[in-house]
Amino acid sequence: MTTARLCAPAYELGEYADPVTELPELLADPDTAARLTAPAAGFDTYHWSDGQVVELMAAAARRTLGEAGVPGDEVDLVLLATDSLPRDRTAHRDVAELLQDIGLTRATASTLGLMDCATAMAAVGTAASLVRDGSARHVLVVTGDLADHATGGERVVAGGAAIASDAAATALVSATAAGLPVLGMAHHAAPESLSGEPARQQLAARIAAHRELFARLAERHPVRPEEVRAVLPSNFARNVLEIYLSDVGYGGDRLALGNVGRIGHCLGSDPLINLADRLAEAKAAGEDAGGPEDRLVLLGAGISHLAAVLLGARPLPAGAG
Repeated sequence: MTTARLCAPAYELGEYADPVTELPELLADPDTAARLTAPAAGFDTYHWSDGQVVELMAAAARRTLGEAGVPGDEVDLVLLATDSLPRDRTAHRDVAELLQDIGLTRATASTLGLMDCATAMAAVGTAASLVRDGSARHVLVVTGDLADHATGGERVVAGGAAIASDAAATALVSATAAGLPVLGMAHHAAPESLSGEPARQQLAARIAAHRELFARLAERHPVRPEEVRAVLPSNFARNVLEIYLSDVGYGGDRLALGNVGRIGHCLGSDPLINLADRLAEAKAAGEDAGGPEDRLVLLGAGISHLAAVLLGARPLPAGAG
């Protein structure tokens, strides 16, 4: 069976960056503003774009394909995880133009949805399954959103736990390119998080959902918290994520949230952005990628969905799967 590799994650942020303190939502709500800009949360800047989401996607995809060394005409499938495409037939035109723009002459495209900010990680897991069983050799995962479309223009999101930014991120899931081995994937739906119950009960439901997600991940590919070098999650306030992830053994320094202040919460793109930054920083510092038993976890969290992808921390070289 082929080993799927996650290769060359890349991203493009919205072309404008503004202080979160200038958002009308925070100016009108000093308590929320104080909570989100405090050191325990860490939000400072958000990014926005006045272009189309496919423009951000194209910029990120070019970087991914260039770094992976895979020509566009060798990509078999594109999986788009986004809530920001038009809601009518013009979406087909936009996606066709996106594929043409980045040279994906043989690829077919499909969208995934209904999991909010967890959709992108479900797309990575789906791509890995297709590569693993030989249905595809190279699958390009493309995620990206604009708050104007994905959240109805709201910037304070996730129940007041994050500030939304506009961005796109991409990664190639490949049978042969150099990249991190995809070892497993798990997802979980927790509709009770939408039940309108009091905040304490919703918090308990979300903690229980994270427990279930990581139990499923360990069941399908045994992994212990001490083997995980880092969890690269959705960019919520650190104090919120500490509650959820410390409970399952993944708190403290292993929670990779160092770029929250710089980029905000880029919706489904966060885990791939965090991975791209981590790999770039390690390369610049000449650091070891990790031992053969070291793992990374990409974690996407939506309103009532969670999805996690387990990666080997040591890249596999280019070659046969």
